[in-house]
Amino acid sequence: MSIQITFLNHSGFAVETDSKVLVFDYYKDPSGTVAAYQKAGKKPLWFFVSHWHEDHFNRCIGAFGGAQYIVNEDVDLKDVPEGRLQVMKVYDSLVLGDTKVTQYGSTDEGGSFLVETDGLKIFHAGDLNWWHWLGDTDENNAEAKGNFEREMKHLAGQTFDIAFFPVDARLEGAREWGVKGFLKDVSVTQCLIPMHYFGTPWMPSADFKAAYPDVPLWIPLHDGDQTRLGGQ
Repeated sequence: MSIQITFLNHSGFAVETDSKVLVFDYYKDPSGTVAAYQKAGKKPLWFFVSHWHEDHFNRCIGAFGGAQYIVNEDVDLKDVPEGRLQVMKVYDSLVLGDTKVTQYGSTDEGGSFLVETDGLKIFHAGDLNWWHWLGDTDENNAEAKGNFEREMKHLAGQTFDIAFFPVDARLEGAREWGVKGFLKDVSVTQCLIPMHYFGTPWMPSADFKAAYPDVPLWIPLHDGDQTRLGGQ
């Protein structure tokens, strides 16, 4: 089994599995990766949209002919051929052929996705994170912590092959709080991939490395960066 992962931009990724190309939170794609997959026509495109925020959703994805679209219910995607659009509520699951999709919650808008296909469990967090802002009120930050703990209860105990999770530079000293809390409750076996930088790419702290020395990481630095997992 071979998986190729391409960083599109921000929280957007293309994950090529044995049978399809999963495209998560397409915002923009300066490297033209998704268009190249469409032109090649070897594998179908499956688009996932966690929520409507403009840094996670671009209406242009509707123009990729023949694609499958799975979106959170707050996403307004028009002009998609009948039978190609699946609108999901948080905590719902659906099965499309050999693929199972479950939408989990978020601590912002929309949800997060678990996709089970080709023997893989792939999780994309969307805007699920511990949004602790250092300059915010104690009340708001207590609410942010409670929201994160509430959503992690739904994920606790699970094992993912690949997981994409935010590490937002604007959170400053709290940048790693979410990803540490995520790894406290779930296991990631093949690759944890940071996203949603809003600033400098994340470089794990010594504290993170000491707490999670065995978690495999891939840290994309530039649009179009790629990694391959599994066999050739």
